[in-house]
Amino acid sequence: MNASIQAIVLAAGRGTRMNAIEKNKVMYEVGGKPMISYPVAALKGLGIERPIIVVGFAKESVMEYLKDSVLFAEQTRADGTADAVRAAMPYIPENTKEVIVLYGDHSTFYTTQVLQELLDKHKKSGAAMTLITTHTDPVGYGRILRDAKGKMTGIVEEKNATDEQKAITEINTGNAVYTYTFLQKYLPQIQRNPISAEFYFTDIVALGFQNNEHIDTYTVEDKAIGIGINTPQQLQEAEQEMMKRQEG
Repeated sequence: MNASIQAIVLAAGRGTRMNAIEKNKVMYEVGGKPMISYPVAALKGLGIERPIIVVGFAKESVMEYLKDSVLFAEQTRADGTADAVRAAMPYIPENTKEVIVLYGDHSTFYTTQVLQELLDKHKKSGAAMTLITTHTDPVGYGRILRDAKGKMTGIVEEKNATDEQKAITEINTGNAVYTYTFLQKYLPQIQRNPISAEFYFTDIVALGFQNNEHIDTYTVEDKAIGIGINTPQQLQEAEQEMMKRQEG
């Protein structure tokens, strides 16, 4: 058991584009198992015995599957991803040093090895936050901006990107490790988005930059790390990728 590290997996969203009704999106199967099973197994391999799963929409489907192998936090109203992370914070012990936060629909191809390498890089650099990036087809994702020395300077969402920025293939997976103190400090500062009226957890990156925090990246060569499952088509693509790996 690794007492200084805890993890949060976000699994509360409605999954509108999947037309999910009776079960949560993370319960759709990839490779014969619900997609939520993959990040949970990867985290347990790190010694995180009971990661915190944030549930909300169709919570029973997730809770019945995982039972008492994890801790559950409930997001009582759909108020965005930052609100979901906030719901998990009371379950994190005070002596925790690092917190890994994963999106349940965006971590199907994560392994214990990838997460261990992320943690190693994070600790070695002394960063307050280390974000996983990868190079893939960037359509729909936030692009990583870097300066001439290769240091990340920010993330630009596709709708705000210039044509030049849209050509960047390094994307933000959204998955990262944070120091517990960084989360405690900046999570309450995230403001409601004026357009959607939700609290977006990704805004924590901009807050960190504005306050000159040390934000690092860990770039994974395996582009399957960038696979998010939001639509039936993406679910099909993930299934094909998983079948390739299981056969290989």
